[in-house]
Amino acid sequence: MPGLAPSPAAQALIAARHDREAYGIGPGLEGDIDLNRGHTGFVTPEHIREAACAAIRDGHTHYEDVRLLREAIADKLARENGLNVDPIRNLVIGGGSHLVLFDIMRTFVAPGDEVILARPGSPTYFYYNTILNQGMPVCVPLRAERDFRLDPAEVAAAITPRTKMITLTNPDTPAGSVQTRADLEQIAELAIRHDLLVVSDELYEKINFGPTPHFSLAALPGMAERTLTVNGFSKCYAMTGWRVGYAAGPAELIAPLYRVFLTNCIWLNTPAQYAALAALRGPQEPVRAMVAEYTRRMEILVAGLNAIPGIRCPRPEGGYYAWPDISAFGLHSTEFARFVLEHGNVRVGPGETFGPLAGHDRLRTSFSATEADLRAGLERLAQACARLPQVA
Repeated sequence: MPGLAPSPAAQALIAARHDREAYGIGPGLEGDIDLNRGHTGFVTPEHIREAACAAIRDGHTHYEDVRLLREAIADKLARENGLNVDPIRNLVIGGGSHLVLFDIMRTFVAPGDEVILARPGSPTYFYYNTILNQGMPVCVPLRAERDFRLDPAEVAAAITPRTKMITLTNPDTPAGSVQTRADLEQIAELAIRHDLLVVSDELYEKINFGPTPHFSLAALPGMAERTLTVNGFSKCYAMTGWRVGYAAGPAELIAPLYRVFLTNCIWLNTPAQYAALAALRGPQEPVRAMVAEYTRRMEILVAGLNAIPGIRCPRPEGGYYAWPDISAFGLHSTEFARFVLEHGNVRVGPGETFGPLAGHDRLRTSFSATEADLRAGLERLAQACARLPQVA
């Protein structure tokens, strides 16, 4: 029945998801090696898991807003990010940063509003979330000559009278760039001059192994009152399956966002809140150990990709993805992904799935896999690439 058909935005999202599976980055087959996995390569640290078990044993199984978690997040933001946050008035804690980002778009994006976002980038974080809420994505390219950092001059050129919001992911994925403070200061000046809302996704902030230190945009003068800083526990604490994320910002933005959150989510998993509390209040050595291991695996992946004739891969600064160039083969990234899946049983992410302007001659590859899988996957990829002619 026509009345039961999905909306055009939902149909586009369904089609894109189908394409992702066709291109070899959906559910895998037995025997495939996945060099595009988007989840952490570690088990959640034991003290965090035990905190959730203890919460269940102690009867924390009903709706509960864990005040201690709010206070721990506020302490973390003050200590590590330079943000002054009231635990009640300035925080929304929701079911993962992804849901928090959707709620932000649902709250603040009206039909026809333009949202500036960088490409390449997560297909869902900003791009599809904007479309599903009837906004207009305005894509700004991340260029290799700027080490894939967002260019304030291109952001300025993208601003129109219909612009509502600037979004950024810092560190960025999948290109692995970290924004410099100087660039953030220029983006902040644009937001203030044009009276724009800014959403800063900082989920990968601790996975940083480059020369550029992470800095929170909201800590700049004049930005606390117009910035929603989004973070969570999935990546840095190996808690992808726990689904705990949050947004911090001024009360006048948090209050309407909280009302949408309550409609969409009702409440956050209570034992997971106690697990997140343990993550922040407990020992941080597991995080440092994971970052050290990610750094080692990153070096293995980047070196292995650069050893394959026809592939060039820059060294990322943050996150756990690399963004290699495959232009020498003269294939669209989807064709390349199909070929290496068919002939090497190895899965890579076509660049085109990371948005318009993302680059059809790039791939997303991940170093969150084990060292054994990385080395085996690189060997399979090299063997498959050896069967392809090079045009450049």
